[in-house]
Amino acid sequence: MIYDAQNKLIPKKKKGMNKWVKVVIVMLLIIILLAIILVSKFVGDRLSKIHFKDLDEGNLGINTEMYSEVEGLTKKEYDQVVNILLLGSDSKDMSDQYDGNSDAIMIISINPKFKSIKLISIPRDTAANIAGFENRYKINAAFATGKEQLAVKTINENFGLNIKEYVTVNISSMYDIINEIGGVELEITKEEMNSINHFVDMFYKFSGKPTKKVTSYGKVTLTGEQAAAHVKEREAGYRSGTTDYGDFGRTRRQREVLVAMLNKILTKDFGEISRIIDLILEQVTTNINVGKYMGMLPELVANKDAYLNNLTSVMIPKNEYSEEILENGTFLYVTNLEKAKKDFIHYMYEM
Repeated sequence: MIYDAQNKLIPKKKKGMNKWVKVVIVMLLIIILLAIILVSKFVGDRLSKIHFKDLDEGNLGINTEMYSEVEGLTKKEYDQVVNILLLGSDSKDMSDQYDGNSDAIMIISINPKFKSIKLISIPRDTAANIAGFENRYKINAAFATGKEQLAVKTINENFGLNIKEYVTVNISSMYDIINEIGGVELEITKEEMNSINHFVDMFYKFSGKPTKKVTSYGKVTLTGEQAAAHVKEREAGYRSGTTDYGDFGRTRRQREVLVAMLNKILTKDFGEISRIIDLILEQVTTNINVGKYMGMLPELVANKDAYLNNLTSVMIPKNEYSEEILENGTFLYVTNLEKAKKDFIHYMYEM
């Protein structure tokens, strides 16, 4: 059981489509947000579709001394790095009546010096100290308790970061959006193919379409329903004898879906990208001042290929210094926070 700062029980999430669908949803919407940044002509016409909600910056647990821990960047170069927290919410609507859970947690880091885009997944089961909680608990409980304000604060305080901006995504029909762009091409193993086919009936039942099984492995194009089943998978690594299981494997699949989708969307023409953006922007909540980044657009657009060629992803905290344990009746991904902090700084600023 989870209790909030007022000692109220946080209800458990109902199992079913939303738990797994929303994990992939955020990945696809990140792609659109990247497209907005990279293609300046899209920004002006669509700002009115986005929900804007400010945070109390004085209560975000920001590490104001972070620059002293960064190597190889001038203060100006350090200040130019953009770090945005991306949250995939399973909330049923865009109101504040239901907080939902952050089934996907990711930081996008854009570094103009190295012309790089880094996608950093944070496992939702990561053990974290959360304001108002008596004991450490899963990091995604911060969003369930205090939405974006507490989610950003918790990540900053546990990992010594300086994040101020966020994007939260909430859409119920993820598979329709994936299908809208013609599916996603991924490299999958035989074990992953079998896992997709095990779970995919459920997602086709939700979409009301006839079930399509995956008939081969290697490089394949997955439908939206198949991609949702793919991201649900947590145990293929156990069966194949590798360490690619649990949140480690799942966050890897999230990132792979994101990268594949970004590459595919950027091959579309203006009209297709514009239509996809219109479908999803109304489901985005953020505190980003888009105008602040308008000055970056010429450089981003001029060096678009360099950024896309330097698009990489990782999961932090890393598996090598973390372990899953059962604590107080729940599974936690317990990690060395100091090692994770160093990895965050190195990945976001120094490469």
